[in-house]
Amino acid sequence: MTTVASSVRSSPAWPVLVGVAVLAGAVAAGLAALSLTDALTATGLPDPGPVTTYGLPFVRAAGEIAAVTAVGSFMFAAFLVPPQANGVLDAGGYRALRLGTVASGVWTLCAVLLVPLTVSDVTGQPLSSRLDPSAIWSVASLVEIAGAWRWTAFIAAAVTIASIPVLRWSPTPLLFAGSLATLLPLALTGHSASGGSHDLGTNSLLIHLVAGALWAGGLLALLVHALRGGEHGYLAARRFSIVALWCFVAMAFSGVINALVRVPPSDLLGTTYGWLILAKTAALCVLGVIGWLQRRRGVAALEADPSARGPLIRLALVEAVVFGLTFGVAVALGRTPPPTPPVFNPSIPVVEIGYDLAGPPTLARILFDWRFDLVFGTAAIVFALVYIAAVVKLRRRGDAWPVGRTVAWLLGCLVLLFATSSGVGRYMPAMFSMHMAAHMLLSMLTPILLVLGAPVTLALRALPAAPA
Repeated sequence: MTTVASSVRSSPAWPVLVGVAVLAGAVAAGLAALSLTDALTATGLPDPGPVTTYGLPFVRAAGEIAAVTAVGSFMFAAFLVPPQANGVLDAGGYRALRLGTVASGVWTLCAVLLVPLTVSDVTGQPLSSRLDPSAIWSVASLVEIAGAWRWTAFIAAAVTIASIPVLRWSPTPLLFAGSLATLLPLALTGHSASGGSHDLGTNSLLIHLVAGALWAGGLLALLVHALRGGEHGYLAARRFSIVALWCFVAMAFSGVINALVRVPPSDLLGTTYGWLILAKTAALCVLGVIGWLQRRRGVAALEADPSARGPLIRLALVEAVVFGLTFGVAVALGRTPPPTPPVFNPSIPVVEIGYDLAGPPTLARILFDWRFDLVFGTAAIVFALVYIAAVVKLRRRGDAWPVGRTVAWLLGCLVLLFATSSGVGRYMPAMFSMHMAAHMLLSMLTPILLVLGAPVTLALRALPAAPA
């Protein structure tokens, strides 16, 4: 075990990871400094000084690279390489686990540093005046973003500590879930959580963050595994390529929605905020092209010769650099004031829940006045389509599958969609009766129908056996 740990510390992959984090931080700090005047004008706050001006975006961008590295590393250990027959992680999985531990620890440290930096930024006071721990703790409770960073630090620290004694495969899915949970406070603050349609903004940002973490983090973990010459390279690359494809689709879908919520298309070319959105869009397109080339060249080369890691490493290095630039632009985007919306007098529902209501609920409004829920509505549709695809695969193979199970599963997906996206879901945040109706549908009817669909049994019969 000591040999493995020492090889992890001396691995040539570490300069690559540090370089990507520094690149992201430098881009974020540079772009944020360019928009500093607009930000100070929009908030009316004094300049907090160069330490906060440059340090906050740098630490955040570098910390987010550490966060996605932790997510990708735990995902790699849990799902991309197989453990040993006795349930203990093999060398590649253990190295990925230890990388996740270190990355999660760095993410914890960055989140802790971001609490005083955020307080300094929000109050417009130099960082030197915000270094008293007791004062920072009390003020952070009053500042939403600082409080979010405090929660991020707590969760990331818990994940770090929990991962230290792990040697077996069984806890790794929980560590993976915990690393994703560290991203949740970010999705609940910032531009997307304020203003009109903040339900769509928050949900789309959540999807965007999770998809980006899986894609970027999985890529960095795969790159580190390839640089270290780990086993099961083709299996890991093939599995990750499927994840990356779905993440690309999710990021494109959620990114377009989030951008439309924050800025009209007419302001894309005339504002700094719009230019940064276009830069992120261009980066996503470049990443999509590189990912396609990776499937055609890198994965194909490994399939032909498991030792041929050169094409995968070269393309992954380029992709890692583009991800570093993208994360820097994303952090700078969060520091840049969006275009000023047209002046209007919003109603109480718009202020409180993000959208207006047509009037008191009626049967017609409950059935036909829909507002699609990006998280649960999308999940319901995806669950239904994946289930149908598995059933079709079984039938083409000549195997039977009970019609009743299919009907039960599809009804469960339909109830999930109806409870969250129909008039019930639309009125749920505003009325206790609708909230309870949705609660009963989601907690009592939907799970029963989904369980009757026997999805695990279907997956065991439809999915191919994993190669050794």
